[in-house]
Parts: sequence; C-alpha cells; structure tokens
Amino acid sequence: MLGEFVLWVQGFVQAYGLPGAFVIAVLESFIFPVPTATFIAPFAAMGVDPVSIIIVCTAGSVLGAVIGYALGLKLGRPAAERLFRKHIPKVEKWYDRYGVWAVFIAAFSPIPFKVFTWTSGIFGLDFRKFLIASVAGRLLQFTIAAYVGYFLGPGVLAWLMGF
Repeated sequence: MLGEFVLWVQGFVQAYGLPGAFVIAVLESFIFPVPTATFIAPFAAMGVDPVSIIIVCTAGSVLGAVIGYALGLKLGRPAAERLFRKHIPKVEKWYDRYGVWAVFIAAFSPIPFKVFTWTSGIFGLDFRKFLIASVAGRLLQFTIAAYVGYFLGPGVLAWLMGF
C-alpha cells in the first residue's frame, strides 16, 4: 500500500509540481485528511528543491490555517455548542491558557492540525499568536520532512516501494 502511495506522489509531482503541493497544504490545514509532510519528503527525494518545498508548503498551510480559523470563528461556535455543550466551558478555559502551545504542537506534529485551526477560531485565540504558532510549527515540520527526503534521496523511494 505504501508503494502505491509513493507511485501516486511521483505522478502527482510530475503532473502538478509545487502548485499542487501548495493546494494540498492549503486544504490539509482545514479539511484534507492526508498530512502535507507525507508529500514533502518524496518531493525532495525526487529532486525538487527542499527550500522551495518548505516555502511553498508553509505558505499554503498557513493560508489554510487562516481559512480554518475563519471558519471556526464564523461557523464553529454554534455547532460546537450543540455537540459539546457541557464541555465548552472547560475546553475554552484550557484553550485560553494553552491554546498557542496547542497550535504550535499540532502544527509541528502529526496531530490533525485542522482540528486546532478550527478550534482556535471557535475560541477566539489571539490571531497574531495563532499565526506565529502556525508559521513556526509548520516551518519546523516541513523543514525536517524536506531535508529527510533530500538527504535520503531516491533510495528511500525504492525502499518505501518495497512495503
């Protein structure tokens, strides 16, 4: 199955390149289920400049995060109140205290970032802090992914194809 994914990524890179990676990064930050980092390492392993990948994907991901924040701000509170009414005060208090760190950790780690982009809007996390945490976390994650692919090169693609 992993080999099929690698083949799909190779075809995607050939067909859409960095503009396609930008679109994936935007969508992944508020709705798309496949993490952007799973595309970044193979892109770099296939010879795409890692710095370009990092810049394009970070910009796209932060744009998507802003969209998720806006959706949470405009649409999320009523839905959250209907679904989680009794938990909202506790989560909001927690988010007021640790929200920026939660966004940074989600932006850096494999935790679904989209959940935190929406939640940040729902609870009105300070937008500037949200942006800083999003940029810092995504930049760090994407830098690691791009350079792993760059340094391991095409050999890692062949190794992944064996799975």
